[in-house]
Amino acid sequence: MKNRIDKYTYYWQAIFLAAVILFVGACQKDKVEPPVITGVVNYAASPNDTAVTTIQTGQWVVLLGHHLSGVSQVYFGSVPAKINTALFADESLVVQLPDIQFESVPADELNTVTAISEGGTATFNINIIGVPLISRVRNNEASPNDTVVHVLYPGDEINIVGYSLQNATEILFQGIAADLSKVVYTDTSAIVQVPADLSGSQASLANTITYSTAVGSTNFSIKIVGPPVISYISLEVPHEGDLVHLYGYNFTSIQSFTFAGTEITDYEVSADESVLSFVSPALSQSGPVEIITQSGSFTTAYNVNDIAFINSGGVGILANMEWGDYFGWGWGNGDVSLWSSDPNTTGWPSYNTEYGVGYSMYLVYKSGPLEAGEDGYLEGWGGNQILINDAGGQWVPTENLDDSGDNWAMKFEMKVIKPWSGGTLCIRTANASNYIARYEPWKVSASKTIPVTTDGWQTVTIPLSSFRLDDGEGDPISKITDIVGSSGKTYFRIYLHNYRNSTTDNFEAAFDNFRVVRR
Repeated sequence: MKNRIDKYTYYWQAIFLAAVILFVGACQKDKVEPPVITGVVNYAASPNDTAVTTIQTGQWVVLLGHHLSGVSQVYFGSVPAKINTALFADESLVVQLPDIQFESVPADELNTVTAISEGGTATFNINIIGVPLISRVRNNEASPNDTVVHVLYPGDEINIVGYSLQNATEILFQGIAADLSKVVYTDTSAIVQVPADLSGSQASLANTITYSTAVGSTNFSIKIVGPPVISYISLEVPHEGDLVHLYGYNFTSIQSFTFAGTEITDYEVSADESVLSFVSPALSQSGPVEIITQSGSFTTAYNVNDIAFINSGGVGILANMEWGDYFGWGWGNGDVSLWSSDPNTTGWPSYNTEYGVGYSMYLVYKSGPLEAGEDGYLEGWGGNQILINDAGGQWVPTENLDDSGDNWAMKFEMKVIKPWSGGTLCIRTANASNYIARYEPWKVSASKTIPVTTDGWQTVTIPLSSFRLDDGEGDPISKITDIVGSSGKTYFRIYLHNYRNSTTDNFEAAFDNFRVVRR
């Protein structure tokens, strides 16, 4: 009986063992192997399908390895890529890198490729880059002094922190290139020196770092205190007590400031350091404007207070409205009158302080409303226009008559009394009445205007290249002789023309010191 029981026991044990063996074999047969990534190559035809050590956002690549056909998801720097399983094989996988917001990716995942399948997960480390991104700028100093900085000066050595900064093709500070040969890179930073000379900075790139790589470029805003730049002076021939404004940027940490050779110590600078204002003292000479700051200096290419000192022999002086050789006004011609602000004036012209003091004699030009297309121009005498230098003043030296109009400008002082929002101030010479220079400070765009008055006297600059055909909107002059003739002497007219469809308001403005100077 015992033997019989043993036989049954062995029988059932054998059956159980066979079942286990069959079950394990089936499981092993259905097991999915985990993916393996062994390398990355360009997705390109041979021989350009080479191995790469750096990949960038938007790039198509091939992941090489094993057991890749069953991959269901691929991540680059923890960001999922859009996959197409038709491009998968067991030993290769084609995929495009997604757009990556690097600042939101954990640091330990920035340069990691991850492939996931039913069998498991594979990772591969490779440098992943995108369009450069700057998050902050720090001092290049040892901790704890490597603090974030908000103001840069020429020559500063800084640490630009961000993403995809390696191998910059250009680093610009306000448009001025840094020396790339001295840049030191890490995965997320670039140590670079601000150029020592920032003169020539571009106004459109003020306070901007432009960082470029082969992938793309980015701009980062930060205060850059380069040398000062003067772009416009409100009044270039001021009299004592006149308020003068200098417009530009980087009026910071001023060490000295001279105007026409006179040192100015009492001035105010706007909060954004783009406007410098002062009350003019009495000036005794002509000269440039110079500002020296901690970051450099700027000197105007032209002189201010220049009307009495332009050139010996009067070259460039067209009319100063003072009795003498350069009086210049052609008399008569409509509602144009001569006034004096000198309290010692007796007789004619009459004493009048309505337009300010200090300018001695000046012209006032008035015009009533103008209908569409109406103006004050009239050949010869008459009309309502200012006739300047009917004897013909020498605009430029004879050796400069073939110069481009870009190199020279007509300047004059002007004070607008009543709000001016229509009517174009036109200038045309006797030698070439087909060329017109237009002055429309009230015109913001073709559909928008802003009424203009002036805060005291202002200097108006009209580049001679502004003289154009077709009512002042066509081709410019090619050389100065186009408007002054071969002698360089001519007179000119200033008048108001209404190019708009609506009627203009009354116009009233004072004028003085017509001259031509080199720009």
